[in-house]
Amino acid sequence: MTRPEKEFGERSNDDIIREILREYASREDPIGKKEIIKHVIEMGYVDEENEPKIKRDAIDGFAYRMGARVYETEEECDEIIRECQVTEREIIFIKKGQEGRTIGYWMMETLSETEWMFLMDSVLNSKILTKKEADNLANRITFLVGKRFSDLTNYRQRMGNQPYFVGDDDIDEKVGYIESRVLQQVRLIRQAIKQGKKIKFNLCVYDYGNQKVRLVPYGRHGKVLPETPEKYKEDVHRICSPFDIIFSNGRYYMLGADLETERRTDLKYKLYRIDLMTDVTINRAKAITKEEVGLLELNDLFEYRMENPYMFTGKVERVRIRIDADQFTQVVDWFSDRFKVVGYDADERKYYDIELKVNLNSFTFWVLQYSGCVEVLDTEKKGDKSYRNHIKEMLRKAFEKYEED
Repeated sequence: MTRPEKEFGERSNDDIIREILREYASREDPIGKKEIIKHVIEMGYVDEENEPKIKRDAIDGFAYRMGARVYETEEECDEIIRECQVTEREIIFIKKGQEGRTIGYWMMETLSETEWMFLMDSVLNSKILTKKEADNLANRITFLVGKRFSDLTNYRQRMGNQPYFVGDDDIDEKVGYIESRVLQQVRLIRQAIKQGKKIKFNLCVYDYGNQKVRLVPYGRHGKVLPETPEKYKEDVHRICSPFDIIFSNGRYYMLGADLETERRTDLKYKLYRIDLMTDVTINRAKAITKEEVGLLELNDLFEYRMENPYMFTGKVERVRIRIDADQFTQVVDWFSDRFKVVGYDADERKYYDIELKVNLNSFTFWVLQYSGCVEVLDTEKKGDKSYRNHIKEMLRKAFEKYEED
């Protein structure tokens, strides 16, 4: 006797069992057939006589069709996981006890709960998502995980707001899908790069007016404020060839060239923070490419990030610093292992001398951030124009701000 065909959209027994395992089972707490059937009844998946539509043999059949992996010890489970293919979307496990007795079933999906939590942390600590955008994305992540009462749902409630707020008042939070304004712009820029077209946009800065913080366009003659009469407003749209997009320190940056930069020989590109852009559109004009300007450093984005701890344009040079030994971790945190230890004190407890290859315009702000434990030793330049003297001058100006106290 053949099984009756399912109507379109109707869930199969396998779908129900899969949902139950996703919702209620884990590696730490696998559930047995009795508990699975209990959840089937609670879901209302019963026949006319109020009997569960899924019985023990259906669970055995599901495990067989899914190629369930059987293990007894945690070491055996670890070995099975190591042998799994990255393309496997979900894996059913059967935990056995002594003498082959089944303890319970659980399901491992492509992403573990800890990895889902990492994605949620990325949303909660985002610098480019507004409160409503983050809430919407967090809800969609929770839905993908499938655990209705999981830690993810409760975790979200502890985040009362987001640091980025531009455009949040204009968002209808009742809609099912909200695409971040910044991510929309990232998508448009990537589309323009693929099409070989230029983009048009406003580059903005933050301003304080009418007792609130706001994002306003910025042009050659300064800020274009909302209260400026229309006839005096300047069109400050910029047109650029987009080369690439980089994610650094929680924000997206576009590397590109405007007409002025295209004509220069000493500067290949400029950096634009995408969260400070508004009114982004794809222009019909043909763009120049990063290959045409010889922007080879973008072939290795990891190295680019190591050389640019903060996003500033500038020449990459070698520099030596001395850092307190107990702060050595800061160097590794920012530059991984892309440096050389070229000196240290006799017992290696006081300091390390380190040589790095960095963009000095960017590195300056890193040095100032850690000025209490970092000293610039030298670069290839000596004397008044040396990088060491440049840092000394910046620190002197900073100290002057506090001298009157």
